[in-house]
Amino acid sequence: MIASSIPILTVDIIGSIAMVIIAPLCLYKAKILRGLDPDNAVFLYLLWISGGFAIFAVSRSFGHILKQFFMLSNNSDMWYSISSYTGSINTASFMLVGLITLFFNQNWKINEKILSGRKKLEDTHIKLVDLNQTLENKVIERTEMLTSSEHKCRRIFEQSLDTIIVTDSEFKILETNQAGIELTGYNHDEMTMDDLMVGDFFVDFVEWEKIRDKIDEREYILNEEAEFSRPDNTSLLVLMTGGVDYGAFGCTKSFHFIIKNINEKRQMERQIAQADKLAAIGELSAGVAHEINNPLGIILGYTQLLLKEAPDSQDDLKIIEKHVKNCKVVVSDLLAFSRKGSSKMSISDVNKVVDGVIKFLSNNSDFRNVQLIFNPYSKENLNILGNEQEIAQVMINLLINASHAVDGKGNITISTKKTGSSNIQILVKDDGKGIEQKNLSKIFDPFFTTKPVGQGTGLGLSVGYGIIKRHHGNISVESTKGKGTIFTISLPCAVQESEKSQIGEEK
Repeated sequence: MIASSIPILTVDIIGSIAMVIIAPLCLYKAKILRGLDPDNAVFLYLLWISGGFAIFAVSRSFGHILKQFFMLSNNSDMWYSISSYTGSINTASFMLVGLITLFFNQNWKINEKILSGRKKLEDTHIKLVDLNQTLENKVIERTEMLTSSEHKCRRIFEQSLDTIIVTDSEFKILETNQAGIELTGYNHDEMTMDDLMVGDFFVDFVEWEKIRDKIDEREYILNEEAEFSRPDNTSLLVLMTGGVDYGAFGCTKSFHFIIKNINEKRQMERQIAQADKLAAIGELSAGVAHEINNPLGIILGYTQLLLKEAPDSQDDLKIIEKHVKNCKVVVSDLLAFSRKGSSKMSISDVNKVVDGVIKFLSNNSDFRNVQLIFNPYSKENLNILGNEQEIAQVMINLLINASHAVDGKGNITISTKKTGSSNIQILVKDDGKGIEQKNLSKIFDPFFTTKPVGQGTGLGLSVGYGIIKRHHGNISVESTKGKGTIFTISLPCAVQESEKSQIGEEK
């Protein structure tokens, strides 16, 4: 009986040992799978059920081994005393496996929801990444557009030939361009960091108050003329256009001004008006001078005859002679003023003409205490096509006026220079009392003079103006009250015969 049960006993013991080994190995493998994907419900189920089967296998295997041991050792009573415990452990472990299996369906549904939610999250993440990439591309594109737009606006602002000034709500200057620096005479830091106001540029602050009132009333100004004062005490006429800018949301308002320098334009308009006026007066003067000149010649001739034949009336006749001669000087000036340019023109060196005039006037009593300083251009000859006597006449008149401006004791500087390739300039500068601003536009008018009665005819500068115009040149004046005056004569360079022939060959 015992021999026939040996195979069964062997299988039972070997199977129990195998269960003890295999069950923990399954539990170990389930734990590894669980570690690979902690959120996977199947792996969790395998771990739990492997644990339950491991408990059941170990309990049942040890129970079979103990049973066979006690049976073979004739201690069956002891086995029966503990068999109930091993059976309860087996039952509990098997119930655990059953419960795990029972609740797995619920866990599976939960897992499906989790996986579904994860899939949705992954899809949403992909969409968000795509939207984020699209948004980044749009941001880059818009940034490039804004950068390009800002660059264009900055170039327009910086390279504008008109002055552009940006101020805060109190008209304090915040920014300006290079044209503004050149027009106002202040550097960038002085304008933007020294609390400089737009009103500080105005010669007359009342004029600025009127413009400011218009801005307050209409929020803009259009082509308002104003006179600006520069740090060097010179002034210039400008044309102002401006308005308010409320900016983006949350920004404080500012003001933008565009300012044009119309000084040269006004000066040109005055010169054109002056030329028209001189042309009209010249026509009139020519007729009047010729009509007066003949009677004056007769009066002077008879007066000089009487001086020889009537010794007793010498004093009275000399007074008549003196005043008749003065009248003839005026008439001669009128004739010179009205002349139409019939004088002979030739190539003349400006430096030689000016040097000759200076030497001539140096011996004059009016220049005894006047320092005449000549700064000639020495790089090349300053040749013009003109009449030496007429150019000398203009220079003499300017230097005499300058000597009167310095009251016969001061400095007069005469400079010559070449500007560009086809223009020559003569500058006459004195450190005298200067000319009032209100008189600057009138000094070339015929018969206008600030000298006392009997000391000037008011025709000198008018005659000089006409002479320079006949030479296709220009004469201008700059003056500051109390600081002196500068007259600038511009004349075209003479084209030499060699240059003419070269130009003809090139054509």
